[in-house]
Amino acid sequence: MTAQHGPIPPTTLNWLDRLPRDRPVAMLLRHAARGPLAESDPGARLPLTADGQRCALALGRQLGHRLRAAHASPFLRTMQTAARLLEGAGRPQAVLPDTLLGDPGVYMLDQRAGPLWGDLGHEAMLNRLVEDLPPLPGCAAADPAARFLVHHMLAASRGEPGITAFSTHDSVVTVTAARMLQTPLRRVDWPQFLEAAFFWEEAGAVQVAYRDRRGARAAPLVGPTDDDGVHFARREVAATLGLDCPARFFLAGGAFKTLLTGQPARTLDLWAPSERDRTLVHARLLGRGARPLPPLAQGEGFRLGGRDVTLHFRTQPDGLEALLASFEPGILAMGAEHCPLDQWRAAVPVEGRQTTRLEDPAKEQR
Repeated sequence: MTAQHGPIPPTTLNWLDRLPRDRPVAMLLRHAARGPLAESDPGARLPLTADGQRCALALGRQLGHRLRAAHASPFLRTMQTAARLLEGAGRPQAVLPDTLLGDPGVYMLDQRAGPLWGDLGHEAMLNRLVEDLPPLPGCAAADPAARFLVHHMLAASRGEPGITAFSTHDSVVTVTAARMLQTPLRRVDWPQFLEAAFFWEEAGAVQVAYRDRRGARAAPLVGPTDDDGVHFARREVAATLGLDCPARFFLAGGAFKTLLTGQPARTLDLWAPSERDRTLVHARLLGRGARPLPPLAQGEGFRLGGRDVTLHFRTQPDGLEALLASFEPGILAMGAEHCPLDQWRAAVPVEGRQTTRLEDPAKEQR
């Protein structure tokens, strides 16, 4: 919530001069200057100021041919920032909206987080996330979320050397930089307008740069582990069924390739252990506005939250492990079980872990 206006932050320009030019780099930056933000109002339609527009355009000119693409939180000020970067760099292409960057963002999973943010205050919430304290209702665990966001950004940046910009908010930059550096960041460390953290892959690790700090995290950042499986499943279910779904069900199969590729999950396969649970899941899908798709041989199809959801006809009374054991060779044998009250566990059979490690994430982008 700093009140900086005017030129591009020197830290951003300094790192642009020092970044490697022979590999892809992800630049996670706070949007340019905006007008005053009302208390407890996220300001989804709040635009950039004229000064903010000029500075973002100037940063785009600094990036020039090095800028390959620009992603943004769906908020107006972040979309405008990304558009001005592209314009300044002479890149006639569209901004790519990304809800991991905001609305709700990678650290907020559902509507319960909003009132908590308002009650505790912006600084208190950021401090909880920076310190990776146990997540509050509706929030993600900070460290797995940060690792997944950077994994996602690096996947979107792969290809030719250059910089891919991700326009977001001070909270996302602060928490992601803090968790990736594993360094506490306080109010004085929050990013100014257009201040950025940078990430790239080098020497078997993900390199991290923010202000005068430099660090690295072992690669890959996420993988076929029980912990990452649960965090992924919570994020996907929050966006579709909701974490307060009263049913027990299993999420398994291809959606978990996201942990390898970093690409958005576009399909979710759900199984229920009983007809009662299946009825509850079906009702929840319709209650949250799912649009029925043409019938499938194996189950009912729906479109919800930007994903195609299949609710399988076949129930699985013997549980998640039995379901995974029934998968044909070549299908990613990884899944998670949801029980009411947002209770989770994941299962990754040994053969699933071995198969997963051999897959090539880049294949998903060809």
